[in-house]
Amino acid sequence: MRIPYWLIVLAGIAFMLFNGNISEPLSWIYTGLFVVFYVFSYVQSTHLWRWPFTRYATVALGFALPLWYLVKLRFSLPWSTYAEELINYMILVSLMYGYFKIQDKDRRIKDRLFQSANWDALTKVQNFAAYDRAIGYEFRRSTAHDIDLSMVMFDIDHFKCVNDTYGHLAGDEVLKQVAGTVASTLKAVDPKIVLYRTGGEEFNIIFPDYAVDKTREVAQQVFDAVKNLTISYNDVDINVTISVGVSALSVKDSNPLDFYKRVDANLYHSKQNGRQQITVG
Repeated sequence: MRIPYWLIVLAGIAFMLFNGNISEPLSWIYTGLFVVFYVFSYVQSTHLWRWPFTRYATVALGFALPLWYLVKLRFSLPWSTYAEELINYMILVSLMYGYFKIQDKDRRIKDRLFQSANWDALTKVQNFAAYDRAIGYEFRRSTAHDIDLSMVMFDIDHFKCVNDTYGHLAGDEVLKQVAGTVASTLKAVDPKIVLYRTGGEEFNIIFPDYAVDKTREVAQQVFDAVKNLTISYNDVDINVTISVGVSALSVKDSNPLDFYKRVDANLYHSKQNGRQQITVG
């Protein structure tokens, strides 16, 4: 954990005050050692050096030696007790290291599961499951507090022709670059606007706190960014366009699906009327 060094010092002083031994020189030595131990441990833990257990055990033993030696002097303990305490301490250090490794492995597994459950592996944007949760939350929030909510839906025009002409790997490249371009465009406008891949070549964008006119402006930026995108694949330049549907939440929408259907109908209108256009309604 990254804790400000000054806070560690203040915590040590507060501990001495609480125990009534702030006037004892030995207490200040203890506190100083613990502060140095934390600083040294944190600094070395931020570097991906080799032999992590050896480093972990060496740091722990390096500070245990003077700390237990001070205890030995304070209570006049025999050397055998000093050695015994160090051995017990190192056993505890080893057990704690194993516990940390198990915790770290568990965290990594959970992170991978979260990624696979919420993110599209190909385009690296959030997937339909994440969209479904987000739109449900934003729908409830908007209806409960009378807050604006808009949505954009788009898909890539004639995407099947790209697959049939250049191959499915080319289609994958188109999906990745279109998603990346749109995500970058949205991030530059407002980081809270999120892009979701909800189908094969279909994407949705949720606009919390956005009225439809403002959303229309952002949709135009997305439209232009994709239109100006050139995708190179196997020495071939591929240009694509998108058809877009835009709408805002209505008081008539009784659930998120009603909202979705209206945005989808606007997208369908764009596709049925020549594609490469934006329909707002």
